[in-house]
Amino acid sequence: MKVLLFTHEQDIDGMGCAVLANHAFTDLEVVPCKTFEITKKVQEYIDNKKINSFDKVFVTDLCIKEPLLTSINKNNDLKEKIQVIDHHKSEMDEGNDQYDFVSIIVEENGKKESGTSLFYKYLLKNKFLKQEKYLDTLVEWTRQYDVWDWKIVNNVHARYLHILFEELGYEEYLKIANSFIQQKEVSFNNKHLDIIHQFEKRLEQEINSILSNMKIVEVPIQNKNYRIGYVISNYKYRNDINEFVIQDNKYNIDTVGMIMTDMDTVSYRNVKDIDASIIASYFGGKGHKNAASNPKNNEKFRDLMKQNNITIP
Repeated sequence: MKVLLFTHEQDIDGMGCAVLANHAFTDLEVVPCKTFEITKKVQEYIDNKKINSFDKVFVTDLCIKEPLLTSINKNNDLKEKIQVIDHHKSEMDEGNDQYDFVSIIVEENGKKESGTSLFYKYLLKNKFLKQEKYLDTLVEWTRQYDVWDWKIVNNVHARYLHILFEELGYEEYLKIANSFIQQKEVSFNNKHLDIIHQFEKRLEQEINSILSNMKIVEVPIQNKNYRIGYVISNYKYRNDINEFVIQDNKYNIDTVGMIMTDMDTVSYRNVKDIDASIIASYFGGKGHKNAASNPKNNEKFRDLMKQNNITIP
């Protein structure tokens, strides 16, 4: 079977799907996608008819948007071939799960799902993969980090996967994850641990500078004022900055809005118990309650930045 996989390239969850697909299928093409380009990428493969040469097409940890969803649903060949597997609440809020070829599951049996955990279940159910302990471990650590459960169970190893990904990029991360599968064990060697240590060291050195330039903005959405602390940051720190703010929330903010210097996105991570996906959706984005993002080029967002004299990098 010839398989095409579109998956999120910006975190270990999307890349976890690529790792599983590489292990499950011998004839595989992977198309890494940024958060807000998935619909365009799939449309390109449909327009140039490349998609016709594949027997099965997966979209993981991302969801195609309208009007392409409706177009696929009207094409029997495409809707039989394409399977979307996602876990983002905002996609359900938009009604993108109304189609048979789209499966969006945020939580199941009291456990939060990730793209990787859902794809793993799909591959096991359809006998594309055999369940193995080392696969269980890699999938679970990926899930824990992506949905923040790693903090509840205090599993720093899940965060180590994330740090390796951020420091080395997705291509090198795939090599590392595939090496775990080859050795049938998920374990970190001295080289991995040194990379992780250096990341932590740089984060501590840079965090004060990042937070010192925070600008507080109040945004009224759905009859509620959200107090957002906007900072300029490198993308790799998006899951760490709010942890420092939580320790001393002297600005009394609800969430940190991180305007990325090296990505086309703005990421939100909660400081208080709010729904960050509401903020991201307001600015044309998507996400979960505790973690969400919107494109930097959204008109509403750009107007807000201009009104508050915040320069978008």
